Amino acid sequence: MSSVPLAVEWVAGGALGATVALITNPIWSWLFHRTPEGDRWDRREDPLPELARDLAGAYGGYAMVLTRSRKVVYTSAKAETLPVYQGTKLIHPGLVELAEAAWREDEMQARRMAFTDLGPVADAEVRATRLADSYILLTVTDLTETMRARQIRHDFIANIGHELRTPVTAVELIGSALAAGAEDPDTVRHFARRLAGESNRLARLTEDMMALAKAQDQDSSRFDEVRVLDVLREAAARHRTTGEEAGIDVEVAAEPELSVFGDKDALVTAVDNLVANAIAYSPPGSRVRVTGALKSGEVVIAVADQGIGIEAPDQERVFERFYRADRARSRRTGGTGLGLAIVRNTVLGHGGRVSVESKVGHGSTFTIWLPRRALGEGA
Repeated sequence: MSSVPLAVEWVAGGALGATVALITNPIWSWLFHRTPEGDRWDRREDPLPELARDLAGAYGGYAMVLTRSRKVVYTSAKAETLPVYQGTKLIHPGLVELAEAAWREDEMQARRMAFTDLGPVADAEVRATRLADSYILLTVTDLTETMRARQIRHDFIANIGHELRTPVTAVELIGSALAAGAEDPDTVRHFARRLAGESNRLARLTEDMMALAKAQDQDSSRFDEVRVLDVLREAAARHRTTGEEAGIDVEVAAEPELSVFGDKDALVTAVDNLVANAIAYSPPGSRVRVTGALKSGEVVIAVADQGIGIEAPDQERVFERFYRADRARSRRTGGTGLGLAIVRNTVLGHGGRVSVESKVGHGSTFTIWLPRRALGEGA
């Protein structure tokens, strides 16, 4: 065979391939286009209508567009992370059922759904809307944090109602007893002491509620340089008499120039609560150590006791509001169940963290880590 025809054949074949590539590459890119924002488009027979794309793109959350056969042709960047696909098919039963309902009824479907298999989304409002007779726009509005906050508020109201009901009922009964025994001085004195005790309990609960509210909404404009040793000494001084009466020695030690940037009153209240707990749960003749030091670039405040300790399951919950590891003892010592919640929220508001290490029968150590701020340094 002549070499000339073969060369011609090669040239012709190359020209044909280049022509095909020139025509098909733009089409291929269009069918598999990925936007700068990270949204995904999958190949399909018909172009996705601009309306569907704009609606899904404007949603900004978990959004996807699918065909009647459940083929996903578009997902927002967030929706792409959901574990609901098999290839390009939507396979999550709940989402599929809602999409089918939108096709069948030809109108928007909306439902509240709880999930255990949708990654970070545990509670959501899901909407399915039919678009352009060929597509379904599916959106998932994450309500997880909203519902968690609502549950916290619900629990708080329920708990505070319970906590208030006890002393209020006691005051009512004591008032009736005082009226009935008005002619007996001993009876009057006995119930007057009881009345004073319940009044003090109400006052402590009110004060702790106000302190918790402040801790949850700390104003950083009030922050200033605070000497750690001053915070520890002031907190310990509030319990000097209680410690002496219980035969418990409270020791304070910190580096003199160590400081943090924060709200001194709030920090004193936080350490105050830790010291109060340490004394309340320690036996006579024991010691409570309140220390401050600089470790790995952080200010570390620790309150260590030699008390009864905390069971391991309770250690994970002691910072919850109204949670009491030893409810009976807490009642006897006058605890409101808000002290450690105040500590935690105060520390978080200062950009720090708090933890507990405890061994039953050997005591507990509550530790606060705060960002370092030396006296005289700039903001």
